[in-house]
Amino acid sequence: MKKIVFIVLFFLGIWTLQAQEHKLFWDGYDWRKVDHVCREYPEYKYWIKSAYLSGLFDTKLFYQLMFRNAGSICSDSVFSDLLEPDNIRSLIAGLDGFYEDNMIRYIPIPNALIATIMMQQNYPQVEIDTYLQQSRNWINELMDDMIKK
Repeated sequence: MKKIVFIVLFFLGIWTLQAQEHKLFWDGYDWRKVDHVCREYPEYKYWIKSAYLSGLFDTKLFYQLMFRNAGSICSDSVFSDLLEPDNIRSLIAGLDGFYEDNMIRYIPIPNALIATIMMQQNYPQVEIDTYLQQSRNWINELMDDMIKK
């Protein structure tokens, strides 16, 4: 009896390991899934999405401060980018609009957030398209490397 239970648990364990998704980042599919999960309680959508963005900004600030504490004089130049805490509601609305297109849902949320901020700050469309193409190439290379290993 113990052998049968062990064999069943062994195959169940192998089956669940194969079912695991190999993801590096939250992307548009996860972002849109929040809407689906919160369809009965739409007031929670904002809180979940703002918690994710707040965590993203807090993590950036944490590493920026750790980098400064290490005595590096170039921390401001390393962490100077468009990811700055701003009006969270407008960022959430921008990401919701960004991920409407199914062709770009695999772009990670930090990259999509930068593209959204670029759109909101009226960057030229050529710059935004160049950034999105670089993001696509980057995530595709990461996924290829992950699959090869």
